[in-house]
Order: sequence, then C-alpha cells, then structure tokens
Amino acid sequence: MSAIAGISDKFKGQLQGSLGRVRSRLFGANNEKLDFWMDSFYKLSPGQRTGVLAGMVGAIAGFVLVAVVLYFSQVNRLKNDLSNSFGALHELQSLKAAYELESKNYEKLVDVIDKKTRSVQLKPFFEKIGQDLGVTIEGLNDQKAPLAADNPLSEKVQEVRVDMRLPNISVPRLMAFLVEIEKSDKYLRVQDLQVRGRYGTKLFFDGQVKVRGYDVNN
Repeated sequence: MSAIAGISDKFKGQLQGSLGRVRSRLFGANNEKLDFWMDSFYKLSPGQRTGVLAGMVGAIAGFVLVAVVLYFSQVNRLKNDLSNSFGALHELQSLKAAYELESKNYEKLVDVIDKKTRSVQLKPFFEKIGQDLGVTIEGLNDQKAPLAADNPLSEKVQEVRVDMRLPNISVPRLMAFLVEIEKSDKYLRVQDLQVRGRYGTKLFFDGQVKVRGYDVNN
C-alpha cells in the first residue's frame, strides 16, 4: 500500500502544480491582475454579477469534479497495474521454482544415463554376449549421432547406433541374444531386426540387427 500512497502523493503534487499555473495566469504571479478583475466585476450590473458568480461556481465545481474523477480513475488504474505486477511476479516465482525442479530432474536423468553407459565398450559387450550364447557376430559397426533438436536431452546426450550381422543362427539363440541385450540395463534397445532364410535349411537363418543406445557428451 505504501507504493500506492507514494503514487497518490505524486499525483496530488502534479494537481497542485497545475492549479498554481492556472491561478498565476488568471491573477498574475503576485496577484497583480486581481484588482483589474475586481474592478471589472463591480462595474457589472447586479444581474450580471450574479451570472458571473454562478458561472464561476459552476466552473469551479466542474473543474473539481473532473479533477476528482481523474484522480480516482488514475488511482484505480495504478492499483490494477500494481495488482497485475504482483500477479506476474508470483507467476514468475512459480515458474522459476518449477524450472529449478525440472532442471534437477534433468540433471539426475543425465547422471543416471552416464553411470549406466560410461563403462560400456560396445564391441566387447556384444562379443561377450555372443560367446556366452554361441552366437557368431559379423560386421559389427557402431557410430554416434546427435539426438533430434526437439529432444530435451539433445544438449548433453547423443545417440549410439550399432549394426551387426548374425549369420547361421537359430530362432531360439537369436531371441536369447536380443533378450540379453535389452535386459543388460545399459539403455540399449533393439531398433530393427531383419531375418532371412538360408538356402537348404529351415532351422537356421541370417539376422541383421540394429541396436540403439545413448552416450553422455563429455
């Protein structure tokens, strides 16, 4: 409320200044025009004096009314502006708190990804799974690519893409191989799988596997 009181006092000062300027123009800086107006007034007939007085009273009343209306309209406008400012400040504080919370969650997620993928060496990782399951891996190739720009993780995390061929593999071993990849808890997921039959056998196939993972930019 002190802010409104200060603004109100400022408006009162401006109003008083305006009244002072009007009075100076009518009566002079030192009221030197006052005698002229008084002399002119007394030279009028009684009826004219009454009309002049009534006009002056009406003019003063009208001026005061306009001044009061302007004063309260300005005060109300300033109150509304102040209320809107406080509302915007409260909203900004709420958004700041929400942003800080989301930033912490974001950093936690990046940290979790980093801890789970930092020690993973892709080629030895897949080769070990292949050895444990008796699966032959050929043409293993990995590369890194940026995430889409609209992905919130794109500033600190990039995508890892792995391609490999699994020749002469049975369906049970192929499924076991894929399951081991996804349950490794290294944020690796099978993105694409192609299986082609081999000539002369219905039990073994050639597989083409694409795996997607993540890596934190260091």
